[in-house]
Amino acid sequence: MNLLLVSILGVRLAISSLSDTLVNVVVSASRQPVATQRLAIPVYAAKVKSSALMNTPELLSSVPGVFLQRTNQGGGSAFVRGLTGNQTLLVLDGIRFNNSTFRYGPNQYLNTIDPFSLDQIEVVRGSGSVQYGSDALSGAVHLISKKPSFGKKDWSGQILGRGISQGMELSGLAQVNFQSERNSFSIVAGKKTFGDITRGGGGSFQRPTGYEEQNLQLQYRAKLGNHWTLENLIQQNTQDHVPVYHKIQLENFALHEMTLQSYRRAFSRLLYQGDQSWMQSAELTASFQESLEQRALQKKGSATLRKEEDQVRTIGFIGQIKSEFIPGLHSMTGLEYYADGVRSSRHDITTKTSALRALYPDKSQYSSLSAFSLHEFAYRAWQVHAGLRYQHTSAFLPDTTVGNTTISLGALVYDGGISFAISPQVTVFGSVSSGFRAPNLDDLGSLGIVDFRYEQPAYQLKPEYSLTKNIGFRVQSRRYRAEWTAFHTSLTHLITRVKTAEISQGYPVYRKENVDQAYLYGFEWSQTLTLGEHFSIGNSISYVLGQNQTQNEPMRRIPPLNGNVSLDYQLAKGNIALLWNFADRQDRLSAGDKSDNRMNSAGTAGWGILQLQANYKMTPHIQLGMQGVNLGDVPYRMHGSGIDGMGRSFHLQIGYQW
Repeated sequence: MNLLLVSILGVRLAISSLSDTLVNVVVSASRQPVATQRLAIPVYAAKVKSSALMNTPELLSSVPGVFLQRTNQGGGSAFVRGLTGNQTLLVLDGIRFNNSTFRYGPNQYLNTIDPFSLDQIEVVRGSGSVQYGSDALSGAVHLISKKPSFGKKDWSGQILGRGISQGMELSGLAQVNFQSERNSFSIVAGKKTFGDITRGGGGSFQRPTGYEEQNLQLQYRAKLGNHWTLENLIQQNTQDHVPVYHKIQLENFALHEMTLQSYRRAFSRLLYQGDQSWMQSAELTASFQESLEQRALQKKGSATLRKEEDQVRTIGFIGQIKSEFIPGLHSMTGLEYYADGVRSSRHDITTKTSALRALYPDKSQYSSLSAFSLHEFAYRAWQVHAGLRYQHTSAFLPDTTVGNTTISLGALVYDGGISFAISPQVTVFGSVSSGFRAPNLDDLGSLGIVDFRYEQPAYQLKPEYSLTKNIGFRVQSRRYRAEWTAFHTSLTHLITRVKTAEISQGYPVYRKENVDQAYLYGFEWSQTLTLGEHFSIGNSISYVLGQNQTQNEPMRRIPPLNGNVSLDYQLAKGNIALLWNFADRQDRLSAGDKSDNRMNSAGTAGWGILQLQANYKMTPHIQLGMQGVNLGDVPYRMHGSGIDGMGRSFHLQIGYQW
């Protein structure tokens, strides 16, 4: 707990990958712009400085209430108040990113989003299901892309290069933009080469951890008259030969990699802005997403090479209308529809190729239809919000092992909250939010080896539910900004992997059941203080305790107490920032934690790492950035991770803009 005392004495500024000023208006809390100071739920929002990032998971590494776990360099999973994977919702430009094969526990999906494409990040803690649907048991992470601007006719662009010492990264990006009063577009292309990562305490390489990545994005916006705007986006990110490090190091695999991780998406969005009370604004969105995951694995000494492939294609439609029937009452009402088509295959290759039942039933289908209504009412110093969502989920699984199965489920969730402005600078707030997660195809139909277990299909599952209560306060003035939140989340009908007495292919066999109840409670604290015209100091700290009541043991992979301390000095043409990230020891382990070969059965040691960053505008067109990471070369591992943290390293990026 001495780390806690050090943190409270210190102060924190926004992390190096985010801007030095937080965002004052967010959309994630109610699907419409709302001032953060008056919100009744805790939301973190900030602009993104993508040039300082290796990958998108790094965006969340110092956000209050969020902890990052990394199984391999090509992964990176955000724990929002102790939950991750398919129990935490990812949203990209207002469109659900989670699909029906998102796995429980840590995964790699967030890493398939290119950080250079992002403009803003918003993290809603303790809410999200009413706003965006299934999976937001503990919160939602909303990533918002950069948009080409309208304005005086002009061409612009940038070229960016980035590298890390000892060959750990070499990346390049090129971007071209065009804007006019009614049309704008941008084209962005990038290529990244990630080398094997060194570990702290000596600099030895962790091999194999490196991989290749390519990114492409096209955007076009057009003003259609005085009230209508059309937005279009096409994006593709691919990652080649991504090793699963802990499998090779700990489980006797000669080869275990994501041969291909690919994410493609496109959407077309029609926006209306008017002055009618029943329709102040409206949105119609049609989207397409495709995730493709190809895996190759082979045990040492085995003549059998296994190749697996999972492809998920998702179409989505969103329609929503914002109204103000009486002064001060803003309502957002709409419908959402998403449908997944899944192709899954598995082949064992020796002297001949054998086709086997894949991880998921091939040609499975999964869809959801939702209706939601969200309301914000402001009266003098009071602001109240309330919302409802009903979602119906259907699944069809043509399983060759047990026959065809059709599943139909419904869920109704709500949230409500109230805030009161004690003064223009101080607001107190409280909220109650229910959340749910409909069982997806990974829960229902997975068959085979996942991590260190063998899973069987489970077609009897029902939704998981959460109920979160938040209470807190905010302070926001010209030089000081702070937020404190305490929360309690109860979890019921949790889908739990139950170990059987069977063994398959050398792994224990598990089946999934809705049997567990649990709770989470904790707090988040952050503050920022500006001294004079140039100097800023601040700190944040987060704590969550999770207890499985059914098993009478800690919940799995609960992060330790963690936070950071930061100092920032603004120069005439740049800034210098010093950041200390830390985590306390975590020795509250479940039986599953103790049996996980990625963890020490005695617990994960506490750590603290120091980072120095400098940015300098050399000329009106040339920007230089430098970071020294883990300056003390501290050996450490994020709790639950399968790879050690990066050792002492030096990062350099240089950009040319015109």
